[in-house]
Amino acid sequence: MASLHDVARLAGVSKSTVSRVINDEYGVKEATKIKVKRAIEECGYVVNQVAKDLKSNKTNLIGIIVPRVASNATSQGVDGLSEIFEQAGKQVLLANSRLEAGKELQYIELFNQKRVEGIVMFATHIDEQLVTAIKRSKAPVVLIGQDGSSFNIPSVIHDDYRVGYCAGEILNQAGCKHIGFLGVQSDDIAVDQQRFDGFSRALSHMAAEPPKFHCQGQFSIASGRQEMANILSKNHKVDGVFCATDRIAIGAMQAIAAAGLVPGEDIKVIGVGNDEMASVVTPGLSTFAYGFEPAGNNAAKMLLEIIEQGRSQVSKLVLGFDWIPRESA
Repeated sequence: MASLHDVARLAGVSKSTVSRVINDEYGVKEATKIKVKRAIEECGYVVNQVAKDLKSNKTNLIGIIVPRVASNATSQGVDGLSEIFEQAGKQVLLANSRLEAGKELQYIELFNQKRVEGIVMFATHIDEQLVTAIKRSKAPVVLIGQDGSSFNIPSVIHDDYRVGYCAGEILNQAGCKHIGFLGVQSDDIAVDQQRFDGFSRALSHMAAEPPKFHCQGQFSIASGRQEMANILSKNHKVDGVFCATDRIAIGAMQAIAAAGLVPGEDIKVIGVGNDEMASVVTPGLSTFAYGFEPAGNNAAKMLLEIIEQGRSQVSKLVLGFDWIPRESA
């Protein structure tokens, strides 16, 4: 196997010059670089990437923590991240926390041990332990989905409050009088609290009745189906429901149909996310489309800016949304 000494001898330069060319250091003439690179090819010399990374203090690794893999938001967001990081010559390490807060903390520590240059987390909550772990991280962290800017954590978020407000307006204008919200766990500030707060405020501003229910289930079709079935067994006057996600909404429509009612006619249903299933279920699900891939793009750019400059020009980026009307509302 060829050595650094072999390359230097063939190129007619010192080993230190070869090392400087390999590490792309300043001060080597272009003609010399060409000679060294040609000698590397002729010798078949293989660069020790680990040693190179240690010397340059760069690993070109980015850690990504997701709450679950089987999610439209996650998959599109990771696509957006990967596109920008690949253009920047970075490689990503993906970790799935499975919605377990303890695993998020473990992965932040593990990624630091792996000497990643930065971490992007698709956050489902913000608490004292998570903030402390992020503050202790040697690698900068950017959040997607939750607003950490009050803790000086750069964040890319969606306008969840406004989405909830628009859902309330739409259901009220459709003539719905007995409406409610199917949400998720309360510690998910964005998906549950922000969307419900906007929803409630819209009804208040329009002098409509406040929400009749606020259920807190899981991110799944099964949970939406179960929560909606429970509501229908207790309150037969329901005529509109706003769901925190499209999967919850699809489950709700299944429960409505199972009760002998017609989704979109007897009970209006609205979701969030514009999941690919939203356009193929019957009736088609009316929903709000989020830019999950642009969220990933922007979070990646924000993190690269921090890595390169030590800070980001933007501490919080709020993305808009589109209303996608279909037959369910």
